Amino acid sequence: MSQRTEGSHKGSNAKSVSKTLEILSTFNELAPEQRTSDIATKLHMNISTVSRHLNTMLDWGFLMRDEETGRYSLGYEVVALAGAALHNNDVYRHAYPELQQLSYKYGVHSHMGVPRAVDVVHLISICCESTMELLIPMGHCHPMYCSAMGRAMLAYMPQTEVQKVLKASELQKLTPETKIDLREINQELIHTRQKGYCILFDELAESKSSLAAPIFDRNRNPVAAISVSASAQSLSQPQRERELAKSVMTAAGKISGKLGYYPK
Repeated sequence: MSQRTEGSHKGSNAKSVSKTLEILSTFNELAPEQRTSDIATKLHMNISTVSRHLNTMLDWGFLMRDEETGRYSLGYEVVALAGAALHNNDVYRHAYPELQQLSYKYGVHSHMGVPRAVDVVHLISICCESTMELLIPMGHCHPMYCSAMGRAMLAYMPQTEVQKVLKASELQKLTPETKIDLREINQELIHTRQKGYCILFDELAESKSSLAAPIFDRNRNPVAAISVSASAQSLSQPQRERELAKSVMTAAGKISGKLGYYPK
């Protein structure tokens, strides 16, 4: 095989893999099940091309197909890969026991999330009996601009990166209390950095509140955040806020330390 032919073959394979991943990435919480035509329209691809890639992923177990409706959904191979990724993820491994302690000690729901473009992806969600209604499934995404974990991380990111995230976000009111004015959000980030934690009331969901602190790696970058959630009434009590803020920041500090971070 000539060098030109070999290079062309490699380029063709790369494009094929890229299309496969692009198709796979269309499956999410808003579109858990899709028809071939749905994906083709969404990605402006030829239906036969989409069908070919879907069949390949079906054969490998990355997708499942409902024979009655013809709709595709994510397969168990995706779950297996996610499990393997989490098993080898240092943040996940160190955060889980800390969040368990927070949930059981204070009777709150605890979370750990990581940044993904303009969102926070939940990797851990632990609840006690009194907070079952606050359960958030693994993989669920919240906008960074109006979530406690998102703001906790944004507060410690370089300003250029922060503004890039905010400008790329679809700023919209999820509740009457959601802040969408950039000046207000930036002011909240300043307050978060001053306190060391972020607390939100009714911005992501009505009558719900969250308190979050960032997790840093050895390079002092905010790579994740942990939070606790409770009713807005519960966290509005000053003593309760102080108690939870201290515990959440302590837990975040322990996790960061295990990742090689040390405070100046």
